[in-house]
Amino acid sequence: MAFTANDYILDAAELYGDTDYNRIDEDVWIKYLNAAVRALILVRPDAGAVTESTLLVSGVKQTLPTAALRMLDIGRNMGSDGSTAGRIVTPSDRKHIDYANLLWPAGTGETYIENFSYDYNIPRIFFVTPPVHATTPVYVEISTSQLPTAMTTTSSDDGIEDVFFEAIVQFILYKALSADDDSIDSAKAQQHFQNFTTLLGVEQQSSRTQGPEKKE
Repeated sequence: MAFTANDYILDAAELYGDTDYNRIDEDVWIKYLNAAVRALILVRPDAGAVTESTLLVSGVKQTLPTAALRMLDIGRNMGSDGSTAGRIVTPSDRKHIDYANLLWPAGTGETYIENFSYDYNIPRIFFVTPPVHATTPVYVEISTSQLPTAMTTTSSDDGIEDVFFEAIVQFILYKALSADDDSIDSAKAQQHFQNFTTLLGVEQQSSRTQGPEKKE
């Protein structure tokens, strides 16, 4: 099922002891929920995975789509029209490409790519080989991590997979309790934050979403 903002807020408010929203207004709960989604995607980029056909620019240096936070994968070529499935694209470490051919960026432009190289330290840039043709459009199917549209009402859908529901609730409670001055609530807030990270750690172990080949 697809959870709405109301599902998260009701669960968090019940655990917080504020089902009537006497202590925290509904719009503040929504604010905490949006913060939780942002935190989730920071820790687990695959939670915000979006796959789309993207036009590359000529040459080897490429930039992620505007809404993308970081690369997850490039699956395949998608032809000159963006909808014709073509050959698979595989990740490759930049140093391996360099060792094989120091002049690879100056190679002949092609209407497809074979490999891509991505460095997590430079999250919005990636490189492809062979170089992209200068005049013929070259599209690829790219998966990136993106933030969903911020929720503004309780009927909003965050677009996040259901498996992350409990982790999001725990972060909402962390935000709510962090706003209280009571030292007991501060301790509870830290416990909920620990629950958030622990739940994601457990889920990470069972997940097979690893993204592109990581830099050694």
